[in-house]
Amino acid sequence: MTDYKAEARKITEKCCPIPGAFAAGGAVTSVFTGKPINDVDVYFKSREAFEYAVADAYENGWWCLSSSKRAVTFGDHGGSPIQFMHFDFFPTAQDIFAAFDFTVVMGALDFDTDEFVFHDDFLKHNSQRFLRFHPGTRYPLASATRVLKYQDRGYTIGKGDILKIALAGRKVKIESWEDLKDQIGGAYGEKVVIGSEGKEFSLDAAIAALTVDDAGKELWVANDNEEQPGSAILLQKKIASLKGETFDASRYDEGEDGLGYPVGYEPPARKSPFNLAA
Repeated sequence: MTDYKAEARKITEKCCPIPGAFAAGGAVTSVFTGKPINDVDVYFKSREAFEYAVADAYENGWWCLSSSKRAVTFGDHGGSPIQFMHFDFFPTAQDIFAAFDFTVVMGALDFDTDEFVFHDDFLKHNSQRFLRFHPGTRYPLASATRVLKYQDRGYTIGKGDILKIALAGRKVKIESWEDLKDQIGGAYGEKVVIGSEGKEFSLDAAIAALTVDDAGKELWVANDNEEQPGSAILLQKKIASLKGETFDASRYDEGEDGLGYPVGYEPPARKSPFNLAA
């Protein structure tokens, strides 16, 4: 097996190893294509691992930049934005890849083992700068816009894969403005603002709302300037509300007054990601 310690180190310099989690997607692609890492997406093996990481982040001075139904973005002391994905949890790297859109992002670093896992075509398609679409992705509408980003980086895509993206979009249930916002998603520090208040949802209305101004600026994307929760408990409350779930304080240490660590959960044995020299 090829030793990728140098590549792993580039990621852990941007995002300390987080127990029970993977770094996956764009950061891994950047490392293996010689590009700078702009941000790190972290996918968790369990809900408890996510909750533990959130509590640890707050306790160690990270601050929440934005939060949504899909992810929470943290900033640390001078590093890249780190996005904790929580729309689902993934025991294995293959589970993550099953939710991804292109083979060129199907690479993951397991923080528990310090080992990379790749889709069979990850390295080949990145070397060829070729986009192969995976129709099982959760968010095909977002994939349609991501094609533009990768084309700017010199990647090409075939007509068949473009058609696959269009057909995959037909499988997605979009029956409300919230469904549409969830599908489009938002980048780091951004949110989707469609301006749909008081308007009845329809696909025609959605098409009309997704417009750009004369300068080509997307009018539905805005900076997320909302005040974010100042503690792990408050953040977990917000996430529950966004997902339409009942917040269960008994899941966390000392209820609403605690730090927010999940009760009874022990992370995989390794040094604290925030105190690697300890």
